[in-house]
Amino acid sequence: MMEIILILFIILVFARAFRWIFARMQQPSVIGELFAGILIGPSILNLISPTAKGLDILADLGIFFLIFFAGMEMRMASVKEYYRAIIIALMSIFFSILAGMAIGRLFNLDLISSLFVSIVFALTALPISVRILMDMRKMNSPVGNIIVTSAVIDDVFSFVFLAIVLSIAKGASKTPDAGYVLMTIIKVSIFLLIIYILNRLLTAKNGFLPRGIKLLFSKLDKESQFFAVIIFGIFAGYIGELLEITFIIGVFYAGILIKKTTIGIEGYEHSYDVISSITLGIFAPIFFVYMGILLDISMIFDYSDIFSARNLNQAIFLLAAILFATAGKSGGAFLGGLLARLKIVDALAVGSALNARGMVGLVIAGIGLKDGLINMSIYAMLVMLCIVTTIIAPIGLKRFIK
Repeated sequence: MMEIILILFIILVFARAFRWIFARMQQPSVIGELFAGILIGPSILNLISPTAKGLDILADLGIFFLIFFAGMEMRMASVKEYYRAIIIALMSIFFSILAGMAIGRLFNLDLISSLFVSIVFALTALPISVRILMDMRKMNSPVGNIIVTSAVIDDVFSFVFLAIVLSIAKGASKTPDAGYVLMTIIKVSIFLLIIYILNRLLTAKNGFLPRGIKLLFSKLDKESQFFAVIIFGIFAGYIGELLEITFIIGVFYAGILIKKTTIGIEGYEHSYDVISSITLGIFAPIFFVYMGILLDISMIFDYSDIFSARNLNQAIFLLAAILFATAGKSGGAFLGGLLARLKIVDALAVGSALNARGMVGLVIAGIGLKDGLINMSIYAMLVMLCIVTTIIAPIGLKRFIK
């Protein structure tokens, strides 16, 4: 017990310190937390081992709260320019998957690893784009709405794709037959149909279900309201596991279904504030520091011979992945913007904004490493990709958005 308490103390103190340092440099706090993990992990100081007792459980709790909170952040019913956003999102997803599969082919990755790389390539860090748009007061501008809507579509598709890949990976072979893939797609489709029906029922004006839930929440105290929201997320995660499409998908869509119109403004705002505080104040730092601890740089690069062939190959792999991912995501979104008849500068702004992978990309990369779907080399590449794109995306967005 004493060991895990000390580990928690070290993680949270280092996370907060690096969060402050990176905020001073006007960089996302998640990158600071990741570097804190690299510093205290086996790569440098070796204060905490990735196999420390209880640490993986805390990391799994971090995944739950991060994904649930990400779902709550997505308000799909209020966005505009929907059809333009669909074109942009589909183009960015298509070229991102092509880029991911191309990297897999170039570096002889197996099918599951290539698909997993493609998922991270296709993701967009919605919170980062939203924060910049809010700071610039462009959130409700036509381009701002297109960026937000496209990011939502990107992430929804990526999570569906993730469900398929994780389900396939649970099979006996990493080259599954068409029947297994078809069954996985059917399971995902059934789950999405359930979500769609629930969403229609929960958003129906004067519907019995939303009125009943609102009435119930109005009679609960704040602690019970929060409890009900969390139980709903856990139950949805269980359904995801029951259908063998992973709890992550269930939790994500449960977050999307939590609305002010369903549980009432007071119940929603209280639950959102508590979940936001728990996630961003405790579990997100723990998770991202843990992701940094898992990244053992000594297993990737040879410190004793900096200019060795192995180090050169790893550097080429990292650079190629970052270039391919950026070209696929930003290039695809830019072409989609032109097809959607946006101005060139607006298409460039959209392409820049959608290129950030951020928090969700790191979460997905961590899941892949923990589940043995990718090796340390691929994990390092994905982490570096998330860091680099999260840094450069705001620069491009601020440059092109008018």
